[in-house]
Parts: sequence; C-alpha cells; structure tokens
Amino acid sequence: MSPTIVIESGADEQSELPREVLCSVWPVSREGDQLAIGEPIFSNHMVLVGTSFSERSSSILELPEAGAYLVDLGYPNGHSLRTTISVDEDQDYRLVVQTPKQISVVPEKVKSAYSWVPRVISAAPRRLSARKMDLEVSVFTQHDQVSLYGLYELAHSLARLTNPSDKVFECAVSTELSHEVTLRTQTAPYAIEHTVERKWLVVHTKEKPQTLVAYPSGWFCENRAPFKLMIGRKSREDKWSASLKLTDPVYGSLVEYLTRRDLSSTLSISESERGKAATALYKKAGNPFSAAAAAYLFALGGTAESKHHSWMETLSSRYSWLPDGAIALGWKTLREERHDSRSWEKAKDLFALAWSRGLPYYTVGLHILVDALTLLSRLDPEDLKVRDMLAAAKAADVVCVRTEPFTTLQISRYLGLPMRT
Repeated sequence: MSPTIVIESGADEQSELPREVLCSVWPVSREGDQLAIGEPIFSNHMVLVGTSFSERSSSILELPEAGAYLVDLGYPNGHSLRTTISVDEDQDYRLVVQTPKQISVVPEKVKSAYSWVPRVISAAPRRLSARKMDLEVSVFTQHDQVSLYGLYELAHSLARLTNPSDKVFECAVSTELSHEVTLRTQTAPYAIEHTVERKWLVVHTKEKPQTLVAYPSGWFCENRAPFKLMIGRKSREDKWSASLKLTDPVYGSLVEYLTRRDLSSTLSISESERGKAATALYKKAGNPFSAAAAAYLFALGGTAESKHHSWMETLSSRYSWLPDGAIALGWKTLREERHDSRSWEKAKDLFALAWSRGLPYYTVGLHILVDALTLLSRLDPEDLKVRDMLAAAKAADVVCVRTEPFTTLQISRYLGLPMRT
C-alpha cells in the first residue's frame, strides 16, 4: 500500500464554502549538508478543500514512496501554504489546511442562514420597531437598460429609497460579526434572452445603501442554492463587507482565480475532469454567466480555435443585457486581429456596446474595459466618445472591491466622486 497525503479542512472551517486549490508536491532529500528538491510528483494538481461537498477521493494524493516532501497549496484568493512533511510507509498523512476566505472575521462567529423565499422578518422586540435597521439586504430590479453613464443616477436612486422592496435579510440590531444569506433562484433558469432587466443586491446599513453587487440571479444549480452572500466585519465599530460566493466549488474557484488574472490556475481547473464536467453541465443548460467567465478566459489567454470566436460572437449578440460577452470579444479582437484601423473600430464598437449595457457582472470585465478604453483613448486622444466612456468606466473601477469575483461597488464612495452631469 502506497503512502498518501489526505488534505482536509479543520473542524472550525465547517461554514466555509468548498474550493478547488492547486497543489504541487516535490520530494526532498539531503545531499551532504544541503537539501535537494527533486522533480515534482504533482504540479498544479486540483484538490477539493472544504467539508461540505468534499469527496475523499478528490483530496487524496498517492505518493510513490515514504520520505520527506515539500507541499505547496495555492488558493483562489492569492494566498498560499508551503510546508514540509515526513510520510512513513503505508501512512495516510493528514494535512489540515484552511478553506480560502475573503472576509476576515473572528473565529467565534455566529452564522445566520436565510433563503430569500419566504421573506425573513426580524424577531426584534416591538419597542425597537421605530429604530433604523442595523443591516438589510434587498434585491433591486432594474427594468430598463442603464449604461455606465447612467449608473450614477441608478446608485443615487438607491439612496432615495426609504423602504427597499424584495428584502432577503434584515436585522434590527446586529451583535454578530458575520451573517450568511443563502440566495435561491426564483425563476426558470436562463429564460432571459429577450430582456434588458437586471437584478442587483443592495446591502443597507442604518437604512442607507452601502454596497451594490451585480447579481447573476438566473444562475441555476441542481439540488442546491447557487449563491451565498457572506457579510462580515472585524468589530462592531467597522463597516460591513459583502462577498457574493458561488456554492459550486469548481466554478467558484475558477472565477476567483480569473479575478486575479491567474490564467495558468484558471486553465488547470477548466481543463480538469471536474472542470470539464461542470462546464458541460452549464453549457447544456445554456448558462450565460458561466459562458461569460469562459469568454474572459479565451480573451485573456488566447485561443486558436475559430469555433470559440463564433461562440463568443453569439454570446455577445444573444443576451442584450450582458456587458461581459461584448467586453471579452472586444478584448480578443484587440489582441488577436490585425492591428489596423478596421480592427480598432470593430473593437471600439464592441466596447461601446458593452458600455451601453452597464456595469459588467464580473470584476475582471470592468478592469478589462478600463484597460481597453485607455488604450483606444491613447490611440486617438481626440475621440471624445471614447474619453467619456473611459471616464464613466474609471469611476466605477475606482470604487469597486477588486478582490471580489462579482462586481461590488461601494455606493457612498461612488456618489462622492466628482461626476460630470
């Protein structure tokens, strides 16, 4: 029986969502007074960390022999763990690691899990009913198309709302340092081609909008809610932080690596067996949001297959409310087509189309849009249209939370920017 490494999350990590981490293992030996590191046994091997959905076989690495090894784990959020271990013959070495986290909270946290059907009503005493809610989360529906230029007015309208509708969570007095809100799909998945309607998550503190999150409300997962909104703070004096998380461990990890433009890790996940299975499932269901993530991967990493280009063109044209498809296709056009005026104009038209559709769902898309418009502005400094689009895109980019996969804006900072009206 060969020795193995069993990678597990700790007992205090039960509430964290499972994620794919990339593991590399090297044998270590001593040569005289020096340590020598051999050729890797595993290189960027996917390991599923997290107790909720982990399968034991997905977290076991079989070693060729007993001995000393160097183990490196790379997390989707950019953190890493590197340690040396010594494994005996026929031993199952248990390596306990932390599940990747985005929001820093104290270990002793109280969790509140809610679905947005039915509406949750606070159990606060009646004498507190006149007080402002300490924390609220609502789903805001945008019925008309709003460009990035109109995003300021949209955010301003949220500040005027005195009684947000479609509340999914509310708490009159929150003594906890974190909450976990489960978000379920209400409507039939992906029946959303011929519409401009979009949905947003709005986090209110003391009845003032604090955070706006682009919400892919049509995302569908079989047998489980597709999203969890993690709300946390370090102390009662600090502001709340919000993080929208996919419960799917494969695509949740993929979009988190993609957010950092870690293309090597993103490709490792998408080309693995579990990655291909998840992609095939979403492709069969016609999920435009997972397709947009794949389009960004093709745009940033490049692809030589013509079918990918035609598929990206279809994604851009079919969903008139989705900015991300046009952004990915525009960036691919800038990267791979001939560097002539015709290609520049084609790319500019795609970025203008994306700009007219509003804030991208993915943070990486907003960054790409700013990079592309900056480049186009430098090529033609007299193009006033590009300059105006760049100014509006930069305003959103400045106040977004750069580590979040789904575009998350700090509303008060955004409204405080000097905007041209």
